[in-house]
Amino acid sequence: MKKTIVFAFALLISSVTFAQHEGHNMAAMGVTPVLTAYFKVKNALVASDAKAAASEAKTLSVALKKAGKMVGADALKAADAITKASSIDTQRAQLGSLTNAVYAAAKTMKPSSPVYYDFCPMANDNKGGYWLSEKKEIANPYFGDMMLKCGKVK
Repeated sequence: MKKTIVFAFALLISSVTFAQHEGHNMAAMGVTPVLTAYFKVKNALVASDAKAAASEAKTLSVALKKAGKMVGADALKAADAITKASSIDTQRAQLGSLTNAVYAAAKTMKPSSPVYYDFCPMANDNKGGYWLSEKKEIANPYFGDMMLKCGKVK
């Protein structure tokens, strides 16, 4: 009887530990497709390609819906606005809201690949603007080729 109780208890503890570990992995896995899609939108903005940014924002919206509450409604609202906008300036105006929401999720979920938090002091009429990048070198999505290297890693 004692062996059965001890075994059942050990099995229960193992299950809880495994579930917690798997839950953390699931959360990190949930943010990875969001980050991948975000980077594609960001890179389209760096290239000043409004059509590609809109297309990639559709993919991002799907990833955000799958991630659910983990990222939040602000990110989905910004991604949808980028999808609907035809102007690169209008799309870039959504980057701050999008970045804030995705950054908060990435910070909480601790993705497996490095994510760089970049800042340009001249973005948004000199109020500054942040973005996330998969690369350490600066490629500014707020200005594209006009000021490609403006910014720094925070």
